[in-house]
Amino acid sequence: MSLMRPSRVELRLPGPERLPERLESLWRSPIREDRPVHSVQCPLSDPREADYDAFFGVIRVSGASALLLSKALATTVSTMASLPEAATEPALHHALSAARLTPAAEPGLKPDAPAQQRWIHGHRLFFALTQAAIVGLQDALTAPHSRPCGQGAHATRVFLRASAAAMRLTSSFSRSAYQHTVRPSMAPPQHSATGFSGLWSADHRVLITRLRTWGEMHGAICTDSCKVRRRLLDAVDEVYAAHIGICEHFVGDGPSLLGDSDNSASTLSKLARHRGRLL
Repeated sequence: MSLMRPSRVELRLPGPERLPERLESLWRSPIREDRPVHSVQCPLSDPREADYDAFFGVIRVSGASALLLSKALATTVSTMASLPEAATEPALHHALSAARLTPAAEPGLKPDAPAQQRWIHGHRLFFALTQAAIVGLQDALTAPHSRPCGQGAHATRVFLRASAAAMRLTSSFSRSAYQHTVRPSMAPPQHSATGFSGLWSADHRVLITRLRTWGEMHGAICTDSCKVRRRLLDAVDEVYAAHIGICEHFVGDGPSLLGDSDNSASTLSKLARHRGRLL
């Protein structure tokens, strides 16, 4: 567990395997009625995934998964969209539109928000958008075989592009602040677990499996020149480009906390090429 506990309300999310299969579930979620969500806490079974959640103040619960995700999307987008830098990131509001949501009526981060707050809240937004992308892919996978490139694939692209925007906002602070505040909070002695990494994300794990399944299904019934496939691949590339940009900005050619390579940016570039082949 992290010794630097986030000093704010925890974000409740369903486990990624519990997400709805259709976009309509998000569109119909009664978020505007402001009804309470009755749910039971269901920690992730993988200790590294549970540790990753805990660091960012995320708790996994059972219950109305569509409502939980809708609330998380509206809240996390609103939190980060208040930053001045968000004015150049319209993809965040496009994501809300794709989910048929409006911003939450809550105060967001202030322009002078500390780096640690941006890091925590930006990742929470990324979690919610990743879950939305999973729902989009699941919608595409459950559609008739004649429509793998329909609304689900389009929504996935929108959510992935917003994920890239979330990454850019998350890293909108100085390298010095990262080196002296943020990075130490994710490593011993402040954080008991070693090798802290985004690869510990349960949502990322499920997203990759859904991308692979969609790629296999699409390859069996459509052509490589398909515009939807190309646009979805471009969105995946944009997410990894944003991640590589964070690495280059904060770490340069140094190693990541995971410690599996001397050059974290180079490792991410190889990973991006591998993920692209899923489609």
